[in-house]
Amino acid sequence: MNSNNLGSLYSGNSGVNLQSTTHKRSRSESEQRFFDGSLAPPLPRIANSDVILQVFTHRSLRRPNSKPEQHGDNERLAELGKAMLDVAITDFLFRKRPFLQATEISRLRKSLLSTNLIDDWVTFYGLRKKMRCHPSVFPSLQLPQETDSIFHAYVGGLFVGNGLDAVNEWIDHLLAQEVTGLAKPVTADDPLEIVEIPPSKRAKSETMSPSLQPAIFFASQPPPSPPRREPPPHLPRSTPPSYPNPLAPAQPDLPFLPLFNQAATQRRVTVDYVVEFIGPPHAGRWCAKCVVNELCKGVGYGNSKQMAKEEAARQAYYSMGWT
Repeated sequence: MNSNNLGSLYSGNSGVNLQSTTHKRSRSESEQRFFDGSLAPPLPRIANSDVILQVFTHRSLRRPNSKPEQHGDNERLAELGKAMLDVAITDFLFRKRPFLQATEISRLRKSLLSTNLIDDWVTFYGLRKKMRCHPSVFPSLQLPQETDSIFHAYVGGLFVGNGLDAVNEWIDHLLAQEVTGLAKPVTADDPLEIVEIPPSKRAKSETMSPSLQPAIFFASQPPPSPPRREPPPHLPRSTPPSYPNPLAPAQPDLPFLPLFNQAATQRRVTVDYVVEFIGPPHAGRWCAKCVVNELCKGVGYGNSKQMAKEEAARQAYYSMGWT
């Protein structure tokens, strides 16, 4: 759908009655809040241009009697984004330390969504101004229901185009100033508060030791597990990368991880590793992310944490252009 076709989509009656569907949100004095735009992250760019067009197309431009796959508007993305926003907020509160009770997580999520924070976000990013809609509908975009739909559609588009990690990262930064009175969230800067968790739980952050002594190989081990069983045929075992060791060409079998950590120290960059176990306990594998100066530069998989971190470090090495 392009701008030249917009005129043909306008109809005398859009079929959307928005004026009476909702009312202004009422807030008590205790619910007053202040949004500081200087603390907000930049608007993440959706990778797929077709999804971007759909995000900013209002349902009032929908062709009469069209099938869902022909709608081309943001209604389905808004429904998806609403669920993703709930997940992102719940995940943010779930990672708070000290841990919140389940009832407290639910209460705080509802409390956050009952304020005008979505209106502040939509206004700050100028999302209303980007909307393509029937002229008669444009004034209704100020209503809370439409405002929520605009933001939900962008969240849904970001999820479709960039994935859940992009949604979580964006919402985490937006929520930071909303919950300053709560306990501190779990971050890679607080490794002493992060403990090893059983497989299939959230990732554990492991901060690289600043020393280059053999201690860099020591890491907290997972709790004792049942005897290891071979994975089913549909989940092939990971094998070590076959490419050479760029930091020691004459010794291709030399472990790459300590050499990479040493190179990072020499270049005065901070390296963290986020490691998690994915899949069922008897047939899963380890996934490691190599985070350089707070940016993920490599992802690796392996049958052990060390193997996964080794592969992630290799990817980060090439991604940083250190060759």
